[in-house]
Amino acid sequence: MTENPCPPLSSPNDDLTVHIGEGQVTVSASKLMVVSPVIERMLSVEMKEKQQRTLNLDGHDITMEQFMQFLGAINDHLQHGQTHPNPTNVLDLLKLSDYFQIDWLKGRCEAHLISCVEMPLIEPFLLIERYRLNYLKNFFLRCLNVNKLREFLKASHEQQMLSAGSVSNEFWFELNIRLCDKQ
Repeated sequence: MTENPCPPLSSPNDDLTVHIGEGQVTVSASKLMVVSPVIERMLSVEMKEKQQRTLNLDGHDITMEQFMQFLGAINDHLQHGQTHPNPTNVLDLLKLSDYFQIDWLKGRCEAHLISCVEMPLIEPFLLIERYRLNYLKNFFLRCLNVNKLREFLKASHEQQMLSAGSVSNEFWFELNIRLCDKQ
């Protein structure tokens, strides 16, 4: 296993043990509280996480390796470094940054998805509403050439990657308005 990028500080009550499957890692509660309003609430009010100093992430479909990458991104940020998501970790970082409400990391993930050529365009498209990615939505509605948008939607539908239930009616309406625009 990789080294813990976010170990507890030596101050009292700074430990938080995170359980994922059979594994666990003890992290700095204070560092996580600084970047995550979710962790801050869990450890500030009388919730079981505060009393037991544990956080169980089973059932969130993440691995310990993914969580360690997430901790690495947080640690880099706290040390004024620049963490940039890449094609191999962007989806995991997006999921965790959304869950823990870490807006700066979610924003970096969204920026990467807009410019990512390593993944099919349908993948970021299907994430727009789930993670409320407004800049990415704007990219599809305003920046993508109308002909390219039409080709993308048609090809995605023909390959059965896109259906009426894939996005909300409101988003479909906005896409249709964009398709009616002049090229």
